[in-house]
Amino acid sequence: MAAAIAVILFGCGADDALPSGTSGTPAGSSGVAGSTGSASVATTGAAGSGGGDVSATSGTAGGGASDGGAGGSSGATGNGGAGGAGAGAGGAGAGAGGAATCDPADETPDPTPVNVRAMGAAFTGSHEVVVEKDPGLSGRTIYRPKDLGGAERYPIVAWGEGACSLNGTTNPDFLGELASHGYLVISDGEPNGSGSRPMVEDYKAMGKPLIESLDWAIKENGRACSQYYRSLAADKTAVMGWSCGGLMAEGAAGDPRVTTAVIWSSGMINPDQKILDALHAPIAFILGGPDDVAYPNGTRDYRNTRDVPAVLASTNVGHGGTYGQDNGGVFGKVGVAWLGWQLKGDMGATGKGMFVGANCGLCTDRAWTIESKNMD
Repeated sequence: MAAAIAVILFGCGADDALPSGTSGTPAGSSGVAGSTGSASVATTGAAGSGGGDVSATSGTAGGGASDGGAGGSSGATGNGGAGGAGAGAGGAGAGAGGAATCDPADETPDPTPVNVRAMGAAFTGSHEVVVEKDPGLSGRTIYRPKDLGGAERYPIVAWGEGACSLNGTTNPDFLGELASHGYLVISDGEPNGSGSRPMVEDYKAMGKPLIESLDWAIKENGRACSQYYRSLAADKTAVMGWSCGGLMAEGAAGDPRVTTAVIWSSGMINPDQKILDALHAPIAFILGGPDDVAYPNGTRDYRNTRDVPAVLASTNVGHGGTYGQDNGGVFGKVGVAWLGWQLKGDMGATGKGMFVGANCGLCTDRAWTIESKNMD
């Protein structure tokens, strides 16, 4: 795991008109309004035109910024006649779409850093990774890029653990690798937690914890006091999980906000076609070969998907996968590629090209079998 990860990571007055002269031409006209700003500062109101010795009237207030820009600055001074110059009216107003200000009443305690084991291999992504528990999200562990608040907006990934475990630090190598490529990854379960969620036949109910994770992250992206404020791509979301956690992801995948789903070494025990018919976005089933206990179920679920783009890929690593290997092993590489394609538009060999096309990466790798459908 990333040696570059630090201790808290793997190891946050109204204008007054001047008096008129005894003679003179009429008052100057109003200055033109400053234009409405976008993300930058609005322009200055133009000068009032000059009248003889009578004051120019006030310049019109500058327009408000539409998205984060300051309102227009004051109207410039009118060109006065002999009697003196009339001052343009000040016109700065807050833009209606400007950035919100944090209300102190909405502030929450800082997240708690989480120390997890490190295997030594550096992650392959460009972001340093933080692992933490956020007091605003009970029963979850967060893996995220350290750099928040910049230009990059991070897609959201909700993860269900194997055995529906409530230990959110079960697979830090795999989840940390994903986060290093610029994703907010929310694992179900407390850091070093215990117990598990029940595995039931109501798969939609099983998926509810992953939907709750998405709900929280999307809300935080719009909350001015949050460290995630305007740092997330709230319209780019994935649900994923391994084994029992894969059932959680399958049950959550029908949520209309889900952009993609990945089912790792999993498939419904008692098939429910309604779950598959609710799918509306691309889905991948990644299996551990014929020795993977979930191989028959995952293969069947792939076959029973209908109109959505779908991929079935398998390699002989068994049900346990490669999550605990450095960077999540080959499953980490496949996960980064799928998310890169589906959530970030990577159409090259490190994204789409790994899964589709005659010479796709997994197509030409003898360790893998792969098929796809509805990709046009």
